[in-house]
Amino acid sequence: MAFFLLIGWTLIFMAVVSYKRLKANRLNQAAEDAFWNRENAANSTRKKDISNLDYVDFSGVSLPFALFEDDLLRQCETQVLALKEKKILNLTGISNTDLKLAYGPANLAELTQCDQNFTLLARTLNTWGQRLHELSHTQEAICVLAFAVSIRSDIRATWQLLAELYHTSGDIDKIREMKESAGELNSLNKTLILAMLEEYIIG
Repeated sequence: MAFFLLIGWTLIFMAVVSYKRLKANRLNQAAEDAFWNRENAANSTRKKDISNLDYVDFSGVSLPFALFEDDLLRQCETQVLALKEKKILNLTGISNTDLKLAYGPANLAELTQCDQNFTLLARTLNTWGQRLHELSHTQEAICVLAFAVSIRSDIRATWQLLAELYHTSGDIDKIREMKESAGELNSLNKTLILAMLEEYIIG
């Protein structure tokens, strides 16, 4: 009797496993079909005008160029000055398929370059701000890091150092403003950044 019960339970277990495997395969196939349908639609999208997108704007921005003698500072300043002459877009969290759907595949190469320019700018501003802080140029560091935050850099170290500097000076309202800005990030780091800022606010 026990033998037949064992056989029965084994057959039931195998049936359940088989059903779950078939269900998973159907879901995977549906997801793959949906992806390729969107990709085909994206590749068929007509070219759109991208001249009025939210490019990074340096006008009215005063950054601390050529104030201090330091090799790393000079490298950062040179890189930022070079990027000022290029088109820069923050496309963090937006897939190539989404870009093609929105603006057409003919614009993908240019948009990708604009996004790469943004990544380089965000990293350079972070290095620049960190180095200024290391050299005890606090206000200049705040200036650079605040600009990085204003263009929605998602580098957590940028946000953390700026929050730390504001916290040290007792300017909690600035951290609250940062938290509002962080809420608009389209990045996997958004949750971590928001949690970190909340700690500075309540601490």
